[in-house]
Amino acid sequence: MSDRQKEKRMGRIKINMDSLKSSRDWVRHKINEGTNIYRILPPFGDPDIHNNYPYRRWSIAWLQDPKSGKRRPFATPLTDGEECPVQQYCDKLNTFIDDKKNQLKSEGWSDSDIKTELEGLRTVQWGMRLQHVYSYNACDQSGSVGILELKSTAHKAMKKMMNQYIKDYGQDPTSLSSEEDDSGVWFNISKDGKGKDTEYSVGFHQTRQKMNGQLVKIDDRSSLPEHVVANYDSLAYDLNSIYLRKNYEELYALLLFNLALVAEEVPEVVLDGYDVSGISVKSTNSSSSKKVEQEDEESHVKVKKSSVKVNLKLDDEDEDDEPVTKLVPKVAQKPVSKPTPKVVQKPTQAFDDDELNALTNEILGD
Repeated sequence: MSDRQKEKRMGRIKINMDSLKSSRDWVRHKINEGTNIYRILPPFGDPDIHNNYPYRRWSIAWLQDPKSGKRRPFATPLTDGEECPVQQYCDKLNTFIDDKKNQLKSEGWSDSDIKTELEGLRTVQWGMRLQHVYSYNACDQSGSVGILELKSTAHKAMKKMMNQYIKDYGQDPTSLSSEEDDSGVWFNISKDGKGKDTEYSVGFHQTRQKMNGQLVKIDDRSSLPEHVVANYDSLAYDLNSIYLRKNYEELYALLLFNLALVAEEVPEVVLDGYDVSGISVKSTNSSSSKKVEQEDEESHVKVKKSSVKVNLKLDDEDEDDEPVTKLVPKVAQKPVSKPTPKVVQKPTQAFDDDELNALTNEILGD
């Protein structure tokens, strides 16, 4: 590839290189119980990677890090469609628990006694399970751009509402613009309950306006803050780089270490084929199996008015999601006004690695 070709290619790639640095100030939005209002922002980074998807799906395993002695999220090979040792172990553990439950039933144990007998295994099962999260670039009403992570249920609801918006308006729901014929929309993400009983719903945020002497609710298509539109290239995150990936061998070693940690309290977690002999855990702050459950963090953007380009179609990583509406491209488009002069906007919070891990854990929740 010639230097000219390289320059041309780099000109097309809009990746915030700061997002690849461990020292970058991270902003992570949290879904709190109740109402959460956000605007989902456009796909960002190398188009050859994001393929116009406004989100990145991650398969996360929460394991204790031998170096720090703390639980933290690791991206598993399943993120990229490869085999995952943690998933394989969880499948075997699920089968083991089911078989033991059936055995105890056949021996005449009561349901309450079975529940007590399996409590340790169930706790490890819950803590070891993989979590699938979907990371978006999003803006809150204060104008803070950060990473918004949704669980599968909320993500499916979000895609459904995006499809509905495309069907109703014929416009891109992630557009940075807020004009009549090309506008994004504010979403209302509701969270009710905690832990295993958490429920999510997604709808359009709506405002009230007076029309013909009556108050009516309309979808909120109000403008993004000017600095977000002008500085999106420097405020957005490369969603492909926000978690540390571990290959199969590295994650398998972490899995064995974590099994060794809980083996004293729940020896049955060491299933056939998982040898933890010789693994020393004395140098770490060993956490009990019960804690596992509790511990579950001058360039301007050119806003083009065009047909919907955001990709919400069914993909290999999202195979059980709803089908997506097809849209006929619009023909007539108005010229775009130039964005306002750049305003320096820094992320609102800075975290060191431990704080980020803790915050990520809190955001993902259960």
